[in-house]
This record gives sequence, C-alpha cells and structure tokens, in this order.
Amino acid sequence: MQSATRDRGLVSAAGIPAPLYMSVKHRWLPIVREVLLWALAAMLIMVFVRAGLDKFDWSSGWARAFNVWGYPVWFRVLIGVLEIGAAVLLLWPRTATYGAAIIIVVMLGGMGTHVFVEHRPSRVTSELLQFVFASIVLAGRWRTRLNPCVR
Repeated sequence: MQSATRDRGLVSAAGIPAPLYMSVKHRWLPIVREVLLWALAAMLIMVFVRAGLDKFDWSSGWARAFNVWGYPVWFRVLIGVLEIGAAVLLLWPRTATYGAAIIIVVMLGGMGTHVFVEHRPSRVTSELLQFVFASIVLAGRWRTRLNPCVR
C-alpha cells in the first residue's frame, strides 16, 4: 500500500502521507510557482527573440550601438545567436536553466559595457529587470534541469 502511494506522489520522501505534510492551504503554492516561472519565461522569450533578431539587422540601433562601443560585427551577431538560443532553451523546463544562465551572462556583459565602456553606470538599470527575471527562472527550474551526469 505504501509503495503504491509513494509511486503516485502521495507520500513525501520521509514517508509522510500527503495530507499531513501539505495542508489544503498550501497546495496552491506549486501551481502559483509554476505559473510564475512560465510567465517570466514567456516575457524573457518575447524580449530576447526580438532583441536577438535585431542584432542581425545592419541598420538597427544595435548595429550602431555596437559600433560606438567598439565591438566587431561578429560579436554583435554572436550576441544575437546567444539571445535567440537562450529564448529557445526557455521553452522547455528541463533546458530553461541553461537558457536563463545564458541570459544572465549576456546581461552581465551589457552591464559591464555600460559601466566600463560607456562610463554611464546609470544605464545598468536597462538590463536589471531581465537579469532578475532570468535569475528567478534559473533558481526555479534548477531541480528540473537536464543533468547528463545523473542517470
């Protein structure tokens, strides 16, 4: 009996039946958490697919900005590929951790550009929201990530 309830997820890892370790009041928390993670991922997907595609346009503001900052064209294209790749990885919970990590790295690079290349630290706030959202997705999806070392 206990193994059957454990297989269906009705018993915690410690062997406590579900009604005892998760009250009715707290059963909605996993649902809210999942909805929040999907909402943040959807927002990041919309932002980074658009921003990534704009990096390929020679006449975009991004092309001019990268030129002003002194970065080569291949670097702008690479950032576009990373942004689109990160957005695609956010579509699946098992790969969302990696997509969020890529976004975090790109946002840290953007913040570094504002501080060290532009010498305008006040512009760091433009990357801050995406950085925070990606950090939340990274933390929320950490347990569901693809882990090739664990079988």
